Amino acid sequence: MPHDRFYIDAPLKGTLSLEGDEFHHLSRVMRKREGDEIELVNGRNSLALARIESLHKSYAELTILKTEEKKPALPPLILVQALPKLSNLELIIQKGTELGASTFYLYPSALSEKKELSENQKKRLQHILIGAMKQCGRLDLPEIKWGFPKLEGNVYYGDLSKKAPSLALIGALPATLIVGPEKGLTEEEIETLAQKGKGASLGPYILRTETAALAGLAILAAKNF
Repeated sequence: MPHDRFYIDAPLKGTLSLEGDEFHHLSRVMRKREGDEIELVNGRNSLALARIESLHKSYAELTILKTEEKKPALPPLILVQALPKLSNLELIIQKGTELGASTFYLYPSALSEKKELSENQKKRLQHILIGAMKQCGRLDLPEIKWGFPKLEGNVYYGDLSKKAPSLALIGALPATLIVGPEKGLTEEEIETLAQKGKGASLGPYILRTETAALAGLAILAAKNF
């Protein structure tokens, strides 16, 4: 993990103020001092080297020294995830970011135990997303969107039937992967998906929703290497 890397939602140029959780991490956890140099990312494919000019009670003043741009390592990789338990969802967001997901669509399916998230829970997911981006060295911040998207292009969903082809064989990027909740998808939901996508096997065993999401993302991401 780049320990001296911090996130700021702003263009990386000129003088910037680092506030909130990132300032707390810089000043209280990492104990950075005036004159120290750090890395900044904004989730928009930019990386900057910055110097800490001054530290205040609730913010740090930074000067950008240089910046570089870098394209995402993968084509678009979208996960459409039926809402699972919150702990499982947090794991999916964290590890999915590390695996290269570009967008997470979260929606309540017919058998989802959880139908919606509170604002605090949504903020926590965003916090996990940012932390995972910094940890894995990505410069692009994935998006979290709510609701079921319009399905286009390469669309895949898990198929437990013995005749289902392996995702490793038929998968191609850019791609959309659809994963059901803990109790699975209804027959009606599967019939609807079959009109827009391809059923694919993720292996010989029945997977938990969080395992299926991450296994599918890993298989699809590997198609790019």
